[in-house]
Amino acid sequence: MDVLTHFRNIEELTKTLSREQALLSEMFEKRKLMKFPLGLAIDLVGGNESRLRKLVDYGVLVETANTIEIESDYLNFFEDVLNVNEEISVLSVQECINTLKEYIGYFLQETNVNRKAGYQDSVRQLLKKTGFRTLKNVVDLKRNVDNVYKQEPNYVIKKKKLQNLDEKSNSIKSMIRECEKLMDKENAFFIMANDPHMSRTCSNVKSSFVEAYHALMEIDRQIIVYINQIDQQNILYKKIRKLKYLQDQLLIKTDTNITQVLEDINPVWMENRQYSKIRLSIEMLSRNDDVIKLLRRIAERNNVKKTLRTEAEPLTDDELQEHVQQLNDVDSTEVWNAFLASSYNLFEFILNYDYKVKRSIEEHATLFCQLVILHPDECRITENYVSYQDIEYPIIYAK
Repeated sequence: MDVLTHFRNIEELTKTLSREQALLSEMFEKRKLMKFPLGLAIDLVGGNESRLRKLVDYGVLVETANTIEIESDYLNFFEDVLNVNEEISVLSVQECINTLKEYIGYFLQETNVNRKAGYQDSVRQLLKKTGFRTLKNVVDLKRNVDNVYKQEPNYVIKKKKLQNLDEKSNSIKSMIRECEKLMDKENAFFIMANDPHMSRTCSNVKSSFVEAYHALMEIDRQIIVYINQIDQQNILYKKIRKLKYLQDQLLIKTDTNITQVLEDINPVWMENRQYSKIRLSIEMLSRNDDVIKLLRRIAERNNVKKTLRTEAEPLTDDELQEHVQQLNDVDSTEVWNAFLASSYNLFEFILNYDYKVKRSIEEHATLFCQLVILHPDECRITENYVSYQDIEYPIIYAK
């Protein structure tokens, strides 16, 4: 089609993306691994080619020969929202600054109050956008620096990428200084547009710039460290290759002093001392008195004070007799079940219950409280109170 069809509203856009989320998720995950084949895409939309054709017509996907890919605007949107974008867009911040200058000029020249307020809101939103994009670029820059150093196998390309990232860091710092100059230079606008929202936005943006600037200084330091390490590794790699070449040519002993170097170093002293455990036989320990004396001497020297294990004395006849100890304890569940079958109030029932052992009034009161706490829904608490031996308790029946 010469002209792409476009979505008419947000509802149509979100419904379309939601319906084709299986295809879009698969394509997004494999955006760097493969060119997505058209046949596989048709399978992911349920074999309905018209649904796939709609995504192409509406500009969500781009078809090339027998492959498709996500259109760049949607791909950048997904990467930005999911925070997986590896590209550092310094131009986007510069565009925001240029647009800020335009809107500030419009604001100062506009005489209509409503349109003037519109330009003021646009400036405030662009300031927030500038601060957000600056911080995002700094985060992306830090992640890219670490990924390049850890994952790029080619030393030349690794060093070149780090140098390019260092240039982008300098560009971001230049953008920050330019935006700060703009905010300081346009005093007339910020005086005329001074409201709580604008003041808070300016304060937040300046804080974001300070945070970004400090992070960039740390990134610059890390890039320098990485580049120096690459240079050192490259020098070491070249030396190893040269030694390998001399070894293959059987010239390593005559053309180098490697023999002398190896004789001068003693790396064995850094190794852990090896200890061999010698387990003595039981027969030797039981029959050889000299070994026993030697072991005792070693134990005294090392301050080992473990006592010897001796055979226990046999149990007496009294210890072998059966001894029964009766505990003064009550099964609260058994008492409660018996109470449910009675017509007494709870405290009276506890006093008259057969416990097999003698119990004090304090123990009765404790059992009374326990049963009420354990079974609150099964108790019918009346408003009447009775005293018994200086203990006042409510009349409680089972429901």
